[in-house]
Amino acid sequence: MSLKVNNLSAGIGNLCILHDIDLKIEKGTLNVLMGPNGSGKSTFASVLMGNPKYKRVEKKPYLSLNGKDISNFEPHERAKCGLFLAFQNPSGIPGVSVANLLKTSYQTVQRSDNTPSKKSAHNPALSVFKFHQELVLTAERIGVPRDFLGRSLDGDFSGGEKKKLEMLQAIVLKPKYAVFDEIDTGLDVDALKTIAGAILELKKKGTGILVVTHYHRILEYAKPDVVHVLVKGRIVASGGCKLALEIEKNGYSKWSKSKN
Repeated sequence: MSLKVNNLSAGIGNLCILHDIDLKIEKGTLNVLMGPNGSGKSTFASVLMGNPKYKRVEKKPYLSLNGKDISNFEPHERAKCGLFLAFQNPSGIPGVSVANLLKTSYQTVQRSDNTPSKKSAHNPALSVFKFHQELVLTAERIGVPRDFLGRSLDGDFSGGEKKKLEMLQAIVLKPKYAVFDEIDTGLDVDALKTIAGAILELKKKGTGILVVTHYHRILEYAKPDVVHVLVKGRIVASGGCKLALEIEKNGYSKWSKSKN
C-alpha cells in the first residue's frame, strides 16, 4: 500500500521545474521533502494534487495510489481516492464557514466509498450529529477555538491559525495519504508541537505522510522515517533522520553547487 511517483518531469509552459522524480510513500510512514528556496518543492506538491497550472513533460502514467493509476485524475477525483494537500498559503472563501466546508468535504469523501457496509449503515441525520461532535472535539484537541468553526474562510485568520485549520481538515477527512506544504512556516514553538503531534496522530492511524519543509524544526517533534532532498528540481539524496541533521548543520551547499 503506497503512493508512488514514477519518473515525473513537469513545469510551466516551456520551463521544466521537476526532473525525473521517483518517490514512494508507504502507508503509515512519515516522509519529509527538504530543499532550498526555488528547488521545486511546492511545485511537486501541486503536481501531486493535479494542479492544472503545471504540465507534465511526458503523458505517461506517473502517479499511483495503492496500485491505482490516478495520473489523469482531476484534483477532486484524487481527493476522493484519499489524497490530501494542506496548502502553504490557504485561500479564503468568503461566506463559507469552516464547519460547513469540512462537513461538505467529509460527506463527499464518504460518498466515494461504495462498499455495501457503508451504504447500509448510512444515516444522514445521525452522521451529521456525530460529525459535529467529532469536529468540536478534534478542534479543541489541536487548539482551534470552537468559535472558529462558525467563522468564514475569508482570510481573517492569522498564519498560525490557518495552519491549524489545515491540520484540522486532514484529521477530520482521514486521508490515505497527506501532503503538508510548509505546514511549519510561521509557527511558534507551542503551535509547532501541536502540529507535529497531529501529524503523528495521522501516521498512527495509517496515513502515509509527506511533509514539505525548508527546516529541521518540526522534525525535532515528529521523527521522519525517510528524508528526501530536492535541489534544482531533482531528488539528490535520500536517507533517515541523520540526513536532516546534516542539512541543519551544513545547509544545501554541497548539492546546490552541482551543475545538474
